Amino acid sequence: MEKPFCRLILGAVITLCQPFIQAQATEPVLTPSVSFYYGNDLPTELLSQFDWIVVEAANVDATELRLLKQHGGQPLAYVSIGELDAWRGADVTLPPTALVAKNEAWNSRVADLTDPGWQDFLIEALIRPLWETGYRGLFLDTLDSYRLFAPEGAAAERQQAALIEIINRIHQEFPGIQLLLNRGFEILETVHDDIIGVAAESLYRGWNPATDTFGAVPEADQAWLYQQLSRVRDQYGLPAIAIDYVPAANRELARETAQRIHAEGFIPWVSVPELNQVGVGLIEPIPRRVLVLFDKEKTEAGELANTNAHRYLAMPLEYHGYGAEYRDVNGELPSDVLHGRYAGVVTWFNDSLSNGATYHAWLRQQMENGLRAAIVGNPGIPLSGALGSLMGLQELNGLAAQTLTVIDHDALLNFEGFSQPSPLPQTSYRLVGDGLTAHLTLRDDNSGDTVVPIMTGAWGGLASYPWVFQEATEYQHRWNLDPFAFLTRALALPEMPVADATTENGARYWMTQIDGDAFVSRADLPGTPFTGEKMLSDILMRYQVPTTVSIIEGEVGAEGLYPQYREVLEPLARRIFALPWVEVATHTFSHPFEWESLVEGEMAGQGETSAGFNYNMPIPNYRFSLEREIAGSTDYINRHLAPANKPVKMVLWTGNTLPPEKALAIADELGLRNINGGNTSVTHSNPTMTRVSPMLRPQGRYLQVYAPQINENVYTNNMLGPLWGYRRAIETYQITDHPRRLKPIDVYYHFYSAASPGALRALHQVYEYVETQETLPLFASDWSDVATQWYSTGIARRLDGGWQIRGADHMRTLRIPSAMGWPDLNRSSGVAGVRDLPSGRYVALTGQGDAEVYFTSTAPSLPHLRHANGRIQAWQATSPARLSISLAAQQVPLTVELGATQGCQVSAPGARQEQRGDSTFLHYRQPRPERIEVTCAVR
Repeated sequence: MEKPFCRLILGAVITLCQPFIQAQATEPVLTPSVSFYYGNDLPTELLSQFDWIVVEAANVDATELRLLKQHGGQPLAYVSIGELDAWRGADVTLPPTALVAKNEAWNSRVADLTDPGWQDFLIEALIRPLWETGYRGLFLDTLDSYRLFAPEGAAAERQQAALIEIINRIHQEFPGIQLLLNRGFEILETVHDDIIGVAAESLYRGWNPATDTFGAVPEADQAWLYQQLSRVRDQYGLPAIAIDYVPAANRELARETAQRIHAEGFIPWVSVPELNQVGVGLIEPIPRRVLVLFDKEKTEAGELANTNAHRYLAMPLEYHGYGAEYRDVNGELPSDVLHGRYAGVVTWFNDSLSNGATYHAWLRQQMENGLRAAIVGNPGIPLSGALGSLMGLQELNGLAAQTLTVIDHDALLNFEGFSQPSPLPQTSYRLVGDGLTAHLTLRDDNSGDTVVPIMTGAWGGLASYPWVFQEATEYQHRWNLDPFAFLTRALALPEMPVADATTENGARYWMTQIDGDAFVSRADLPGTPFTGEKMLSDILMRYQVPTTVSIIEGEVGAEGLYPQYREVLEPLARRIFALPWVEVATHTFSHPFEWESLVEGEMAGQGETSAGFNYNMPIPNYRFSLEREIAGSTDYINRHLAPANKPVKMVLWTGNTLPPEKALAIADELGLRNINGGNTSVTHSNPTMTRVSPMLRPQGRYLQVYAPQINENVYTNNMLGPLWGYRRAIETYQITDHPRRLKPIDVYYHFYSAASPGALRALHQVYEYVETQETLPLFASDWSDVATQWYSTGIARRLDGGWQIRGADHMRTLRIPSAMGWPDLNRSSGVAGVRDLPSGRYVALTGQGDAEVYFTSTAPSLPHLRHANGRIQAWQATSPARLSISLAAQQVPLTVELGATQGCQVSAPGARQEQRGDSTFLHYRQPRPERIEVTCAVR
């Protein structure tokens, strides 16, 4: 059931990045960014970017409240001071003297503010629970509702005195609480020192509830409210907030209205009357999520990883900077206004939906409110009736493929080749609306009709089955359609800085990870050493780079399959984990092969089904338990194998790598990062983007992080041959770097790669190649943090033309279109530098969490970071002429390139300096943190 909305008179969400200090009239007025959102299922990744955030607390759970505060913002809970909403009143007991009138427009009852019972109700039943929940700010609404029964004179004055008394009592009962008022202009002279600001609605654009129409506010009303807000700002030195209303679909009008309010010196919030849309304020958060709907009941095992949308569309969306948020189309679909919250909705169904009528109505309503849709494959519903009219399409069913002839297509087709699909009956469309672009046009030879299976328009885009792919076999596909371009066109993706999880400081990430499988096996080499021994001597000691190593407790420990080898294997594991460049990880207890089968069936110790299929290692007397797999194996490694100061940092998923939400929750509770899954294995013999997996698999509130590239198992045909096949991972690194850098480098393998000379040689070849590349080596746990934070990093457009970045301490890179220009280092903050690469222009952030970025048409002339193989630990620009940097590379000697240093003095003790053009190159010998000082003549 949906949670009810509060009364909607004025809403403003404001978040304080620092403790509020009451401004005096002679001081500059604080101008926080403010948002008002009363909807369900809060988009915390967007709202948390504001300074003040006004919410309906009944719609906010404890996790959402914590996330609203994650960047220093201040949530303010809505409190109706003068009315009792109908949805609240069912369980409320009040004296008969408390409620004295009815507000018909909002179906609420109006309170006598002088009534002690009503005042006690406000304090004890409404505000105290909010305080105990963790709110330290309130938005006080319906302050003037008393005018419905006491419009003026002595009666109105008594109500105003009671209102002042209520505000004073709130402060007495809850010291330090911050109060934002909706109007209350009559009492400002008395309470202005007790509040943090005043909001009022409909300065320039308003909504008439009686007629349900939007329009311009009459000039006389504009002038009166302008005068009141000016008094708030100028006489009392308080933030004055104007909340205006425009239709949900008219985002451009919302931006224009916000600019107009801002130009007058007020703080804007422009949204819909229900305040259930992420609107436009001093900032406009860019929706970085796409709502991806899938049909769970018609998906193998109900698993989103088995859907076409996840396998094939999530990766191009991630490249564009958008994370997928998955919902089962058969479940409850979000009812709030989604335009402004999501970049769009994406679908790729394989069949008709069982709840087609419900989904049809939902999609039409969201499209009417401005949400764009990218519909791929089968739409799941007929695109007819009112929805077809909105889209400008006439559906033609049952067309015979053998009678269809291609007569035209544009650059959206022929991405990886183009071929006509096998002769299957299909649905296509006649374009009957305006503003549609046909990207593929066919002629039906039977009827002579011209039909279009792929098109885009003002509502989004449609790419119909079976024209999207070339399908050679069940597992071999190539794109006819360019998914990158189609999604950009269909969703009208804006030009913006793109959060990037592949690169930092101009260098491509490089991680190395070893799954624990076959640690107990013997190598096919002289002396038949354990593979762990061979891996230690030949690989780990030679390539001293950050490496995440895992073991399977069921192979190594006393409770596993091979207790007879424990006295040899445990000391070997301890030697490996003691290496400074090795990070400790668990590969679970029994190495689950099919997580969902084990979890759903609560399999017995050997993991046998009635059919006798093994779902995990057959460990005697073991009954499967997620806690034992993750927490238990972690505890074993920490107690018996890991150095005391270096506990388990990660869990590396096993088998089909589809851990359920509970497994991710257990890992998160233990503070473990996670990785593995996906199947990125694109090669020159199969150079298709269908072989590049996404980065993330969301499960509830948790994120599974996929490995950037797959391990040697795929390249060697499950180690059946060719055993040298892993060297083809080099091709995967190349294809995922150019023309688009889609992935970091992941040297990912098992201990069994040390079991044969061919596999071991291939591993050397991979390392030798990666060492020739410009990389930033880091542990897999660090990249897991980057990938996880990428999903929620906030990017917002500022009204002054800049860009606000929130939550960028792990994820530290923006990729920008060259048309946006260069970062303006004079105006920007939190920006370390920029570097042009064949795959794009990469802006390096300082890792301080927040940044403000402005762009200019010219490259930076101030000293900046162009490239480093290490991460920034501290960054301080004391003036345009002085720069102090601390950098550290993980386990490898640091190298740095500083740009625009001509005429500057660079102090870098211990470094060999080299000047080339306007750049200073620094080369260090030791893997340790380094301090660099740059001093320039004033420019």
